[in-house]
Amino acid sequence: MKSILHIARNIAVSTLTLGALAGTAAANDAAYPSKPVRLIVPQSPGSVADIMARVLSKPLGIALKQTIVVENRPGASGALAAQAVARATPDGYTILVGSISTNGGLLSAIDKSLPYDDLKDFEPITQINDAPLILITSPETGINTLADLSARAKQQPGKLTYASAGNSSGSRFVVELLRLDGHLNMRHIPYRAPAEAVRSVVAGEATIGAPALPGALSLVNAGRLKALAVTSNERSHLFPNVPTTVELGYPSSVLYNWTGLFAPAGTPKPVINKIAEATRNALKDEEVIKVIRESGANVVGQSPQDFRKFVESEVRKWHKAVTDSAVQ
Repeated sequence: MKSILHIARNIAVSTLTLGALAGTAAANDAAYPSKPVRLIVPQSPGSVADIMARVLSKPLGIALKQTIVVENRPGASGALAAQAVARATPDGYTILVGSISTNGGLLSAIDKSLPYDDLKDFEPITQINDAPLILITSPETGINTLADLSARAKQQPGKLTYASAGNSSGSRFVVELLRLDGHLNMRHIPYRAPAEAVRSVVAGEATIGAPALPGALSLVNAGRLKALAVTSNERSHLFPNVPTTVELGYPSSVLYNWTGLFAPAGTPKPVINKIAEATRNALKDEEVIKVIRESGANVVGQSPQDFRKFVESEVRKWHKAVTDSAVQ
């Protein structure tokens, strides 16, 4: 009998202890955030992710009633920042401004030794934006259309080159898709940053490139670059006269760069939901909408559940694309 009473007493104490811990966790979640929240940007200042983080920081801070600190940690195509966030304490105070490269499968599809898992190591919060890229060339090449590019590549196999912002960047992947779509033999030249890749095309070091829309806008308007196509299903409001890759007969050569917020795996759901709701409210801010539109992107914002499904689909898509194309 004593044994049974002893067991019952232990169960009662354990239940009370668990209840107290749950109550403490709930109280902590309700108090969140009680100190500044860091947004970790995997790229340098001036990049798309950096611009998104900085324009969101004020309205997001107002919504959360806390200071938002933007911290740039470039390196290894974004892997350094992503790894740091994946290993951070899952308390909602360290958030990654992730992208199609760091969290959507581009980087992990190429680098099998990546020190984090796109899906297992993060809690998706919400997507900020999405935007196509733009295929560019120098007017000095004499290439005015994708048809011209295709003809030249077939006449001179292996001679034409394409610049990218790195092996796992969207600017590389979309040209790989184009190359496969059109059976084009072109050589890849990776650079360390988007601006370097654009400069190489302007200087004639590379035949074509595929930067984000803002990175090409002023140079196209000044006549220093020629816009060949945008990598989307619909034309961009920044380049209404430039056709899409779909229009030009390259239906597989579609890529939308996107950014979104990610927390370390294990971050409490109430905290995730609170950040998501605050971010969606911030995305309704007129200044935020203006900046996102001026970057050639569209405002997104969705529930953590829907964002997770989207990220999972992106990872599957790009891993399959790399396997099918044998990209290294």
